[in-house]
Amino acid sequence: MKRRTFLGAAALAVTTGALADEEKRTGQAAAASASETIEEKPRNVPVVQECDVCVLGGSCTGVFAAVRAAQMGAKVALVEKQNAFGGVATAALVNIWHKLISNKTRERIIGGLTQRIIENLEPIGAAGKHGQGHVLNTEELKIELDKLVLEHEITPYLHTFYASPQMEGDRATAVFIENKNGRQAIRAKVFVDATGDGDLAKSAGLPFEIRDGLQPPTTCAKISGLPGTMLKLIDQHREEFGLTPDHGWGATVPGSSGVEMCAYRHVFDTIASDANQLTAAEIDGRRQIRAYMDIARKYGGDDTTPCLIDLASTIGIRETRSFVANYRLTEEDVLRCKRFPDAIANGTYHIDVHDPKTGRFKFKEPGGDFYQIPLSAMVSDRAPNIVLAGRMISTDRSAFGGIRVMVNLNQTGEAAGVAAALAASRAESVSGVAADRVREHLAKLGAVIV
Repeated sequence: MKRRTFLGAAALAVTTGALADEEKRTGQAAAASASETIEEKPRNVPVVQECDVCVLGGSCTGVFAAVRAAQMGAKVALVEKQNAFGGVATAALVNIWHKLISNKTRERIIGGLTQRIIENLEPIGAAGKHGQGHVLNTEELKIELDKLVLEHEITPYLHTFYASPQMEGDRATAVFIENKNGRQAIRAKVFVDATGDGDLAKSAGLPFEIRDGLQPPTTCAKISGLPGTMLKLIDQHREEFGLTPDHGWGATVPGSSGVEMCAYRHVFDTIASDANQLTAAEIDGRRQIRAYMDIARKYGGDDTTPCLIDLASTIGIRETRSFVANYRLTEEDVLRCKRFPDAIANGTYHIDVHDPKTGRFKFKEPGGDFYQIPLSAMVSDRAPNIVLAGRMISTDRSAFGGIRVMVNLNQTGEAAGVAAALAASRAESVSGVAADRVREHLAKLGAVIV
């Protein structure tokens, strides 16, 4: 079955509010409307946790949010659907963290928990230099994140899915979760949405858009024994193995003997916040890896002995929903390296937008030393007790191409945790928390605040 047949006639579209039906936007409405519905009986759901701050999503962004909130004295719960923390870095195998210094003055502009993780992994050979940035052994990163969570007495929920919120007006008072113990609830004063797709923010009614021509996701793998000309071989023989024109990259795994983290392909025409398209993308991504493994076996030469070591447990998603916050970061802000009075993150990674049809990288270089992300791109007056952290914060398409990398989004997690803890301690809205207070506490905790 061809992938396009599997997806049907799904089309990219834009929504201006969370009340819009996402299935209609992605071409699944006809099947849904033809199906029967059943009524689920009301039930009493046990409250398993009452806390100050609940973080949904256990990526590095989410873990760092939970840690910073705990360091501020908050009682914290952390919910993650996978079996380990780390998100794209661990479950999706992406093992590059870009540079922590500025472009021109070469001064440290990123510190905090990102720097701490690197410094903890380097002595055991699980982190090394990659150009001016860093390459990680992300299996070791999983263990390091476990340690962070436990030492800060955060209550972890692994193998646990966020289901929906309980709302009172525009405030979330609890979230319903599902795991092996059934349906449960967590009450909290403030929530950090670090789900990537903004699942809580969407349910709570915060407006968002799904842009036309989303950057396509990538299924990564760890492979040993590949020839050095692998990308060239794929390009030469792709048609024989059912692969389309594409563009990719890879990086070595530190501490290994010739293991490569391969991000060689994209799964095009995918809106990964739609369940049916996400399923199709996962299957097609693995098919592509088998195809280029077969290319290596057939055309890599007599000395080539490729071995598939590890497949990502989730496809690496670059872009889905972008939410409306009190400020929208723009391309001009990034390229001109605009300074913000409420800045909570600094970055240098160039604007890098993956073409939705060819996979080619469209680069634009910032003109200054470094750019910044403001707190106002993470909070909304329309969501008084929800902080956004990660790739769904408020940006335009081009700005997102720069800020989306992990060393940048890690910092949004740290800021979200501090802002959430401050809001919870004073029973105020997150958008009402003074940015100066957030910046002051981040600096005291080791973040670089400019």
